[in-house]
Amino acid sequence: MKYFTLDKQTLDLQNINIDGRILDIGGGGEGIIAQLCGDNTIVIDKRRDELEESPDIGIKIVMDACNLQFLDETFDNITCFYSLMYMDVGAAPCRPCPTDAALREAHRVLKPGGHLWIWDAIMSQPADADVFVVPLDITLPNKSISTTYGISWYKAQSAHTVANICESIGFTIVENISYDGRFYLRAVKGKV
Repeated sequence: MKYFTLDKQTLDLQNINIDGRILDIGGGGEGIIAQLCGDNTIVIDKRRDELEESPDIGIKIVMDACNLQFLDETFDNITCFYSLMYMDVGAAPCRPCPTDAALREAHRVLKPGGHLWIWDAIMSQPADADVFVVPLDITLPNKSISTTYGISWYKAQSAHTVANICESIGFTIVENISYDGRFYLRAVKGKV
């Protein structure tokens, strides 16, 4: 098996302020958003083991992002921190939850004017790699975290592909920044 590893990414989240009720999609493991935002965070992940190893902050629920068990217009903010890379962009038999289906559900449970926050990797598959790996050094207000995300490489992903999905669903993109193999995208439900 061949690996493609990005250069170590440095991500500073010290000045990110997310107010209100937050749904963090795929937030198990390190629980970066819960550590950043505290007990206002509801963290979902379809893998129980990822939630069990995450910090005891907020509420943790085993749930599939493509079938959110929340009422319409429940959340002020939805976050996806390096979780879209684990979803397929479009319907495919290899992944049960495509990115577009998850983002449609996110749109449904987000309040009008609410914000969708996405941090993720830019992925364009070279012909000779099977596994994509991104090492991260993340700075939060009171701590630093070093982690690595990796996945069998089955798709390409960029800020452009994700922004196109968001706009087709009814989000308005308000920030879209790509740099050093990663992107940050913030969108609003509805018009700005």
